[in-house]
Amino acid sequence: MFTARVIRFLVVGGAAATLEFIAFESLVLVGVDPVFANVMSFVLGMTTSFLGYRRWSFAGEHLLGLGSQFGAYLTLAAFNALASSVIIHELTAEGVRPWVSKIGCMALIACWNYLLLNRLVFRRKRLGA
Repeated sequence: MFTARVIRFLVVGGAAATLEFIAFESLVLVGVDPVFANVMSFVLGMTTSFLGYRRWSFAGEHLLGLGSQFGAYLTLAAFNALASSVIIHELTAEGVRPWVSKIGCMALIACWNYLLLNRLVFRRKRLGA
């Protein structure tokens, strides 16, 4: 069952992912190395998604302050950038097209991000607590 929060996560994540993918593909098309293009586009997508997730997808009275949330989000994003760069490097070395590698990584990351963002980074105070 999809809750409103999951739908908001998908909307924000989808918009940020689209922006990230367009930036990635544009950079690759002009000759930027796919791994470097991944990192550059990831930063753009990360910034966009952080703002959307905090203000809309996981809105509420948060347990962590803005600085702590951003630090946790940045740590998760750094791990995601490293993991996706390694995967993209390995897949493109095996002949997989960069855009296919990128989409696969984005789907994988979205799955674990929802769980970590909802339960840790943007955790909200419970009513009556």
